[in-house]
Amino acid sequence: MNSKNETTVLFDALGPKGRRNANLAAIASAVVILGVLGWVAYVLYGEGFFESSRWVNPLDALVVETTWIPAIVSTLVAFALGSLLALALGVVIGFGRISRFLPTRAASTVYVQFFRSLPLVLLIWVSFTIDGHFGFTTDTLGWSGEARRLTFLVLGLGIYNAAILAEILRAGVNALPPGQAMAGQAIGLRHGQVQRLIVLPQVLRNMLPAVLAQLVILLKDTSLGYVITYPELLHSANIIGRDYSNSFLQALIIAALIYFAMAYALSKLVVYAERRMRKKTAAPKAAAQLESVVAGGTAGTVV
Repeated sequence: MNSKNETTVLFDALGPKGRRNANLAAIASAVVILGVLGWVAYVLYGEGFFESSRWVNPLDALVVETTWIPAIVSTLVAFALGSLLALALGVVIGFGRISRFLPTRAASTVYVQFFRSLPLVLLIWVSFTIDGHFGFTTDTLGWSGEARRLTFLVLGLGIYNAAILAEILRAGVNALPPGQAMAGQAIGLRHGQVQRLIVLPQVLRNMLPAVLAQLVILLKDTSLGYVITYPELLHSANIIGRDYSNSFLQALIIAALIYFAMAYALSKLVVYAERRMRKKTAAPKAAAQLESVVAGGTAGTVV
């Protein structure tokens, strides 16, 4: 099946009139969008948004060195630690969701349903607030204020996103043909061996794009560290805007562009992973098809 047929398999191809209407709708949408953007630019221009003096302070070399770069590093550290916690906990909870042991399956289900329903900002704020109410605190460990804020931001990100990743893992396992596990059991593998040796490698490959897409969301969610004054990008942009009141919006725009650059890089990684996955799965499939054709042709010549 060629690509043209694949793109129209779920709907009828547009005729001449349909294509003309679609083109007119696209042009009208573009005009509306450009009109809105033009109006916004006109309003901002009237407010002096594009004046060079308002961009000098947020982009000053000293501000970049002392504020923007540490903010980017802090954001990436929170993202990396939160991702590791979410992935590790998500795999455990995900396999708990499909466990044969009823208490494990029930506990994992409660975890997913509860934490997936909570707003992430509430989870971060509550965990940060209750620190110190149960005797053992971060102060006991001698952690600094920034380390304490990082800890609870990472905990919130990890606990919440683990519930999402666990559901991705469960859906990936359930999407596999049951014959995969049955074949493993037929050759004498135990349930745990089947999951580890047969199911998990295939599930990880299939769910990789969805996992990376969720990690892009996790990266953007690091901005919620603002509520506990963790020095990530949004908090640092607010500090710059407070120091230079006439450049507050400019500082937010710069932070937004930095978030966009990091998220875009991760999204390109998602595309790259999908292409690599397609190549790895398409080649063995094509080879198997070729082998079956050759085998069939050989059998035919023998007969």
